[in-house]
Amino acid sequence: MKNVESEHYIFHFGEGTKAERDIASIAEYQENCFQHICSVLGVTPEFKIKYFLCDSPEEVGRIYGDNDPCNGFNDPPDTIYAVYNENIQCIGFHEDAHLISYTINRPDCPAIREGLAMYFDRKWWKIQNMDWTGYYLKTGRYIPVNQLLDKECFFSHDCSVTYPIMGAFSEWLISVYGIERFMEMFRMQDMEKAMNQVYHKSPEELNQDFTGFIRLFRIDEAIEQRMEEKIT
Repeated sequence: MKNVESEHYIFHFGEGTKAERDIASIAEYQENCFQHICSVLGVTPEFKIKYFLCDSPEEVGRIYGDNDPCNGFNDPPDTIYAVYNENIQCIGFHEDAHLISYTINRPDCPAIREGLAMYFDRKWWKIQNMDWTGYYLKTGRYIPVNQLLDKECFFSHDCSVTYPIMGAFSEWLISVYGIERFMEMFRMQDMEKAMNQVYHKSPEELNQDFTGFIRLFRIDEAIEQRMEEKIT
C-alpha cells in the first residue's frame, strides 16, 4: 500500500483507489476532526494515528489479519481500519474519538465509550442522535440508559438503537453538567458508582431526567418517515 503523512496521521491506501484520489481532502478532513476532539477533551496524543483506507470490507479483514469483513474499527492504541470507496466512506470523528479518548481512559462500559464517540458524530445515518432517541421513545423502542450500562444488554441490541441513544445521552450530560464532569466519570470503571459520585444521581434518575428533556422536542414527520424506512 502507498502512504501519505499529515501532521497527526499516517494514511495507507491502495494504488488507483478512490482513497488515493481523495487523500488530500481526507487528510484535511481528519485533521479538522482531530483538532476538535482534542480541543473538547483537552488532550493531544503523542502518537500519529495510522489509517488503513481499504477498498472493501473484505480488504479490511485481510489487511487486519482476521479475514472478517468489516466497514471500520479501531485497534488501540493508534490504528484505524476503514472502508473508503465510491459507496462507503468510513471516516470522520468516531474511531478517532475512541483512540484519542483512550489516552485518558478506556472504561469497561461500551455504552459510555460509544456514547462519547457518537457525541462527536452527532448523527446516525445523517439524522441527529436526539431525533433518533425521541423517535424511539415515541414508538416504544427506547432502551433506558441505566440498562444499556450493562455490557450484555448493550451488545444484545442493534447499534442503530444503542448508539444514537448513548450519543444523545452523552450530549445531554455534557450540555447540562459540563465536559469536565463527564470526563471525571469517564476516568472511572464502575459507571453506576461514577454517576452517583460525579452527578449525585443514580443512572435511573439521570435516565429519567434525560428522557424528560428529549420529550420536550417534536420530530418533523418527514424525518420520522426516513427513520422508519431505515429501521424496517
